[in-house]
Amino acid sequence: MEIESTSNNQDPLKNIIYISLPDGTERDIQGFIINSKHLIPIEIPEEQSEWDIKDLTWEMIVSAMLKIFAYNPDHEEINYYRDFIYAVQPDLVEELTKTGIIKAESKDYDLAEEIFLALNHLAPELPITYLNLAFAYEEQAALFEKTGSPLEEEYIGKTFSVYMEGIQRHPDSADLHFYTGYFFLKNHNSAKTLEHFIQFINLAPTDDRSPQVNEIIDHLNVQDNDDQLFAEAFDLIQLGKESEAITIVEEFLQRNPTVWNAWFLKGWALRRISDYSNGKSSLEKCLIYEKNNVDVYNELAICCMETGNFNDAENHLKKALSIEPGNIKIISNFGVMNLKKGSKSEALRYFQTALEFNPEDNVAAQYIKMITGKA
Repeated sequence: MEIESTSNNQDPLKNIIYISLPDGTERDIQGFIINSKHLIPIEIPEEQSEWDIKDLTWEMIVSAMLKIFAYNPDHEEINYYRDFIYAVQPDLVEELTKTGIIKAESKDYDLAEEIFLALNHLAPELPITYLNLAFAYEEQAALFEKTGSPLEEEYIGKTFSVYMEGIQRHPDSADLHFYTGYFFLKNHNSAKTLEHFIQFINLAPTDDRSPQVNEIIDHLNVQDNDDQLFAEAFDLIQLGKESEAITIVEEFLQRNPTVWNAWFLKGWALRRISDYSNGKSSLEKCLIYEKNNVDVYNELAICCMETGNFNDAENHLKKALSIEPGNIKIISNFGVMNLKKGSKSEALRYFQTALEFNPEDNVAAQYIKMITGKA
């Protein structure tokens, strides 16, 4: 018997050795021939310094082969190992799947990941092997998210890769499309969520999960329409067609009165056409639903200062600056407010600060020239 070892401290296969069986040990297991032409892997316990061929068991061989499936699926003998496993333990996939699920439920994620990785490479013809591996990665990503570990992104990436490989190999698997859709939903990718959920409905229209998926599809379609509407209104405002934008947004608000983006667009458009009082009312409505947006407070401050309500304008600008302390636009508007109040020295201080933050700020530079008489 010859032994070949793979030794590497960082290698999960470091305790695998390969043995060649002596001549005359050929066996036929239900049509599968075990012969001496193929090296057989076994895994030696790390603490075990010596090993005797008499200790060899089928379990040791299969365990080593599974480890190779997990970490070296391109091994030159991988097809022989697959046939060997199925001949020796024909029910292994089902049994090992149950073990992997138990390990995942008990939060032994490292072992669950190794089991599902091996099964995925052993039986890629089964969609469930992709699903179980993806679930194991998702569980670990969720754990890393709770602990604030940077490994969260790595495991989200692993999950993505497994789902994509699964879909590529099994494009007609309703389950893969269902769970891939949910993966993208959790990661805020609406377009990909819709793509896989729609494919799920096409493949399994009568599935018990279909009503739930259809509800999400409807919601995302409405959301997508809203996004297009807001983009249209934004473009109209930028083009100086504020009245058209206001009409579009008001029609939307009749159906959806609690969407802060709509109140903001309306307030912004009204401010641009100098309807400061109604602009202020719309922006105050916006604050009911969104209290941490700098642009809302900035627009409110402009409406207040244009109507002479400097105390409120100052409070809104202070709130904006507390959210984004280095926001040059807010610093400049402190300067504008003080200029309107007649406090040129205070206004100059703010414009100079804005210019320090950004020497390319032409607006602040023009105000400084105007105040100092150097324009």
